[in-house]
Amino acid sequence: MSIELRQLGVEQYGEFIHPILTAFGALVNPERMEGTKRLQEFTSRLGAYDGESLVGAAGTFSLTMTTPGGAAPVAGLTAVAVMPTHRRRGILTRLIRRHLDDARAAGQPISSLWATEGSIYGRFGYGLASQACSISIERDRTAFRGEASAEGRARLLGETEALEAFAPVWERARPLVPGMLARSRPWWRGRRLCDNDFIRQGGGPLQRVVIEVDGRAEAYALYCMHHRFDASSIPVGSVRVIEAIGASPLGTRLVWRYLFDIDLAQRIEASLLPPDHPLGMLLVEPRRLRLTASDGLWVRIVDVEAALAARAYGSAEAITLEIADRDCPWNAGRFRLHGGERRATPTTAAPDLRLDITALGSAYLGGVSFQCMADAGQIEALSGSAIERADSLFRSARAPWCPEIF
Repeated sequence: MSIELRQLGVEQYGEFIHPILTAFGALVNPERMEGTKRLQEFTSRLGAYDGESLVGAAGTFSLTMTTPGGAAPVAGLTAVAVMPTHRRRGILTRLIRRHLDDARAAGQPISSLWATEGSIYGRFGYGLASQACSISIERDRTAFRGEASAEGRARLLGETEALEAFAPVWERARPLVPGMLARSRPWWRGRRLCDNDFIRQGGGPLQRVVIEVDGRAEAYALYCMHHRFDASSIPVGSVRVIEAIGASPLGTRLVWRYLFDIDLAQRIEASLLPPDHPLGMLLVEPRRLRLTASDGLWVRIVDVEAALAARAYGSAEAITLEIADRDCPWNAGRFRLHGGERRATPTTAAPDLRLDITALGSAYLGGVSFQCMADAGQIEALSGSAIERADSLFRSARAPWCPEIF
């Protein structure tokens, strides 16, 4: 079998998504497709062909991601799939290795993705870097320990108004949390604010609410109502929160108070929340959140030197890392990280830590500690206090959080 990799144009987008739709057993959502295919961020649509038949595909979003104390260009791997007729033939491996080569050539030191199956991507150097949490809470169990100290004004907006109100809130919040992504205006329109069946998931129309304090937008939320009534005509439906962002702690409290107080709902449900979300401390009964965690962002370091220079560190200490990397051999070797200078350089000095590139990806955003990985046998300490020094360097004040699957 001879497989050829080809770049597909925008006009071939319908063909490009055929493998991923087949893998999920899904139908085309025309509105979603139109909103995505012309995004300026969608820079690569790679197809694997057996003759003239498309048998696999992988796409890349060129993104900017917040890192602890900084930001970095990121190759967002998306829509990766191989047709069931061509599994176990090395096609996925070729697609991902091409993606990594292209990311390096484009000056993107990091690749990131959301994994449908976590067992796949660790083989290619991706490390689990964040958690995504879900909540489901009864409306009558949402009392706060302390109410917000200011009165907010809530307004429901149309799509155009929402873009103007929401984007500044996002831009205030984004630099504070590792893992959050920059959004262009077309991204807002095509991926977040549009109202279609993909967004609704069986619910009612998309609702867009902004919370203002003294005339300034402090938070916003996107949500859908899933109305249902029991045999006695009692409301037993839910509010499904798609995204709720506060630009300040006050904004976060006010927007969740608004969501928890919506009438005709028995439950409020949300997903893609960080494990350290303030709701855990706000609620009188935090166990009522029924918080569950799953894997979130997976991070693959494509260029060690550039990636380590694209974030800040929690101390000015230095540490030498010995890194193994099968698929990106330019990363293999020893690097001296100078935390106070935000700089990593190749070295021949004795290493303090020995680790695979997968472990570095997990640690990069500050969401997984070196101690945890050492306890799991994923890294090896070669000098005294190496684990403690590494955790001091890589720690982040907030858990990594990406509120959107790309």
